Amino acid sequence: MKNALLFINVVLICLVGYLYYLHFHSDKKENTHAIENNSNASVPNNFKVAYIDLDSLQNNYTYYKKVKADFERKQSAANDEIGNIQKKYQNRAMQLQQNGSTMSQQEQQSAVQEINKMQQDLQQKKQEIDNELYNYNSKMKEDILNRIQNFLKQYNKDGKYAYIFSYEPGFMFYKDSTLNITPDVIAGLNNEYTAENKK
Repeated sequence: MKNALLFINVVLICLVGYLYYLHFHSDKKENTHAIENNSNASVPNNFKVAYIDLDSLQNNYTYYKKVKADFERKQSAANDEIGNIQKKYQNRAMQLQQNGSTMSQQEQQSAVQEINKMQQDLQQKKQEIDNELYNYNSKMKEDILNRIQNFLKQYNKDGKYAYIFSYEPGFMFYKDSTLNITPDVIAGLNNEYTAENKK
């Protein structure tokens, strides 16, 4: 009787072991198959990327160079304007300070009010000029970005590239130079800009 029970227990353990093996072995195969299918599905054969070197684009895109030069002229003129206002303010403040000892109390109060008003006007003018420059710069950046995006839509109308990135030093650690389309983009953008100016 003991031998019969022992035999039945051994057979049951073997069956459980076999079922356990079948269960986990088939899961492993299914998981491996699913992973292979997912990796094949996520990267299609025609998936291609390209990049544009922003430094090179900025140095060679005629319209960008023109906009940059215009902005620098505006900034320089704004700095000159602020400098002139500051000089007038400082000269007037020194003049009033030198005459301070000969002024009546009412004249001194008027002088203080005048200085305060000049200082407020100067700060307000600085703020206006800063806002004007900031808005001009933002519009120009947006305009350049739109020009590049519109050009790339035409350039990639055949859908050759899934993504076109902008490259900046320090942003990517490795780049394959065969994916660099910067010369094509610069030539295309410059041709568009030249055509615009001929109209």
